[in-house]
Amino acid sequence: MGSPAEEILPDDLLNRFRTRAPDYDARNVFCHEDFDDLASRGYLRLFCAEDDGGAALGMAEAVACQRRLAAAAPATALAVNMHLVWTAVARLHEKLGDPSLGFILKEAAEGEVFAFGLSEPGNDAVLFDSITIAEREVGGAYKFTGTKIFTSLSPVWTRLGVFGKSEGGGEPQLVHGFITRGSTGVEILADWNTVGMRATQSHTTRLNGVVIPSERIFRHLPVG
Repeated sequence: MGSPAEEILPDDLLNRFRTRAPDYDARNVFCHEDFDDLASRGYLRLFCAEDDGGAALGMAEAVACQRRLAAAAPATALAVNMHLVWTAVARLHEKLGDPSLGFILKEAAEGEVFAFGLSEPGNDAVLFDSITIAEREVGGAYKFTGTKIFTSLSPVWTRLGVFGKSEGGGEPQLVHGFITRGSTGVEILADWNTVGMRATQSHTTRLNGVVIPSERIFRHLPVG
């Protein structure tokens, strides 16, 4: 019997990924076949509870899986890693007694795909500040206006985690929330063309007054 990583990602599967990788990069297209293969095997549910079809892997085992995947198809591994980071964070919070991100694991188990809309052009502070504007709306919703870059999984995400700065009333706050795909004001630019990583399709995402309802806002943090 092999290691958990070898059982989850057997050699024959990785050989298919390895064969596809050069073609994805040459054509500058998303790794749809790889992604579908991984999703059908439950790879996107690695950190979900076993009762929800997940593997409930520990971090070391998950890292071993990702290293094994990256050795065959680096861009595929990077793309899917963006989803797995969200589910890993949610899993760690649960283990520490904070269930506030449990909805991420629940929705991932149901097939939702999570992506990062955090990086911004010209923002060297990364997560410690934001140049995206978050304006409070009636009922606790927020309207986000700004530009996000390196949005891996652009063709397939269904939940995009974003943040912006709210300066209305009191001290400025960084407001975090999830956009549901299809929301009004989301504009995805087909501008990704990075050699070796083209299959991630990490396009620029413009938020043109995208409203996130209060139930999808999950953090308010001080700047810095």
